[in-house]
Amino acid sequence: METTGLEWAVLSWNVQGTKHTDLERVADVIRNESPDVVVLQEIRRSQATELAERLQMKFTWSFKHHVFSPFFRDRAEGAAILTPHALDAAAHTVISEATSRRSYKRRIAQWALVGRPDTSAYRIYNVHLSPHNRPDQRRLEAIRVAGLVAEHGDSPPAIVAGDFNDAGEPIVIATLPGIEHVPPPPTNPSDDPIACLDHVLVPAEARDVSVSVPAGGADWAELSDHLPVTVRFTLDWVQGGFAPPRP
Repeated sequence: METTGLEWAVLSWNVQGTKHTDLERVADVIRNESPDVVVLQEIRRSQATELAERLQMKFTWSFKHHVFSPFFRDRAEGAAILTPHALDAAAHTVISEATSRRSYKRRIAQWALVGRPDTSAYRIYNVHLSPHNRPDQRRLEAIRVAGLVAEHGDSPPAIVAGDFNDAGEPIVIATLPGIEHVPPPPTNPSDDPIACLDHVLVPAEARDVSVSVPAGGADWAELSDHLPVTVRFTLDWVQGGFAPPRP
């Protein structure tokens, strides 16, 4: 059975959409990385729509919370998955104990199938776990995401990415599906990064894994308090599906 190693690139970024960030610059950053998939946290629907148009990508947006509901509907915060490839089976679910649509403590997991013409495909999970002062909730959310991925099955393989809020807490990544083959450098705060909060977990069978994060600085802080992280990796595929490693 002949296999082909196919490289993918996944970019994750908490864009802090409430800052009315410069979407033209955000689009330039994403465009320069040329990712197969982009997962964004803290983004409004209108911002996701504009970015998708600028990048000529398909997208799906999911509602997370809206403090001012039912007023100022355009200020609702959520998560988005963007891709230049086929996008299908998009959905989301609440993973936090907090469920009020007005509460910032409400947390969701968003997912979608992304497939390329070369028949390689992944189920992409976009998560933004509870903040630093809520470690018990963060761990429970990671467990729920792991259960969700298991429920969906391993075909196609899963990629779990997002803002994990996990600095100095390895149990979160250990709980989530996938592997962080190469730990990224610090991503927060973006002007002088000291904590790694943003991650892309890929299948254990991935090889040639690399990670890139900007150095940060005042220019980046104008966009968001987080830096984007881009992970590139290669996985072996046969025609029509993933090629598991030989025993």
